[in-house]
Amino acid sequence: MKKLIGTIAFIAALALAGCGKVTTAANPQPTTTAPATKAAATEPTTSEDQMKIIGDKATGDSVFIITLDNKTGKDIKGFTVKADTEAEYPASMLEAKDIFAKNERRRLYYVPAKTSDVTYGDTDEIATQGYTVKITFSDDKEAELHQFPFGDLELGELLMDKDMAYIEYISKLSDKKVSTKEAEKMIAETNKTEEATEPASEIEQSYYEEPVYTQPAYQEPVTQYIEPATQYIEPVTQYVAPTEAPTQAPDPNGGCIGGGGLFNE
Repeated sequence: MKKLIGTIAFIAALALAGCGKVTTAANPQPTTTAPATKAAATEPTTSEDQMKIIGDKATGDSVFIITLDNKTGKDIKGFTVKADTEAEYPASMLEAKDIFAKNERRRLYYVPAKTSDVTYGDTDEIATQGYTVKITFSDDKEAELHQFPFGDLELGELLMDKDMAYIEYISKLSDKKVSTKEAEKMIAETNKTEEATEPASEIEQSYYEEPVYTQPAYQEPVTQYIEPATQYIEPVTQYVAPTEAPTQAPDPNGGCIGGGGLFNE
C-alpha cells in the first residue's frame, strides 16, 4: 500500500515536471467595452449623406451650391439671402426648429430670383448683381454679410468679430485665401457715418410738436379825425411908383434938319 501511494506521487511529480510550464489563469475580470462615443452634433459633418442643408436642393447652372462651416461660436436659427434688386429679405431658409449649430457644416442651395429687367433674346437671365446674407442667432441678434461671394467660393467659414460677421474662404479665381473682415469693417463705419448725418426718420418727424398758431383777437380800428390846420397868410401889396419919361429940350431947328427952313443959306 505504501508502495502504491509512493508510485502515484512519483507519477504526479513527473507529470508536473514533464508537461512544461503550467500557467495558472488569473481570476477572470468582467470585460467592459467602452461604449462608442457618438459624434457631437456640433462637429462638422463631412459626409455628403449626413450633412444637413440650408434651403432646398436644386440643380442647374444658375443654382449656387456652397459648403459653410459655422465658426461664429453661436447657434444660428435664421439664414436668408437678399439680392440688391430686392427691397426686403425673403423668409428664412432654415426651418423654425432647424438650428445651424456652432461648428456645424452645412450645404447651402441658393437659387437667385430671375429678373425681368435683363433680357437676352426670348429668355430672362439672372442679372449680375450683389447679394447680402442676414443671419439670426439664437439670442435674436443679427448680422449681415455684404457682397456675399457666391460665384467665388465652394467652402467657406462664417466667423465673428464682436458683433460683426465675416467670411473666409479659398477663392476659386485666385486660389488664395480671402477674408471679408476688413471690407465688413469699412461698410460698418460707413453706415455709422450715414446714420449720424441723416435727418430724422418719418416716424420721428411725425412726433415733432409743431408750433400752434393763435389768431389774435379782432379789434375795431379806431378812426381819429384830425382837423387840418388852416393858416391865413395876408398877401403883401407893394406899391411901385410910375417912372416919368425924360424931358427933351426943344429943338431949335423946329424939327428940321439943319434948322432955318428948307433952304438954309
